[in-house]
Amino acid sequence: MIKRFISAAKTILGAAVLLIAVTTTAAAQETDKISESSKAVAAQMKNQLGLNDTQYTQVVEVNKAYLKKVKDCNESADNASAKAKKTHAINEERDTKLKSVLTATQYKKYAAARANNIRKLKDVAGL
Repeated sequence: MIKRFISAAKTILGAAVLLIAVTTTAAAQETDKISESSKAVAAQMKNQLGLNDTQYTQVVEVNKAYLKKVKDCNESADNASAKAKKTHAINEERDTKLKSVLTATQYKKYAAARANNIRKLKDVAGL
């Protein structure tokens, strides 16, 4: 009887450890994806806008926060309208933070490129 109990406890404990390991690994992979994506976007912005090293580092952090919030918003149980409102607010917050990091000329270039990308997306979507 005690041997069965110990065996069952070991099995349950092993399953719990495995679940925690898989969950932790999946969370780490998501964090890595967000980190890599934010660095890729910042690198593109560095080339387009001529960011210095300090600006680049700050833009990476702004992009990480932005991508995490967008991911959380997309995974929420909210309806499409609520998600759209939240995404709009997240975009405005990101733009405000970028405005404080970029020079006026760099921000104008960024805003123009962003507007152009939005226009292209709308054209492709037929809106």
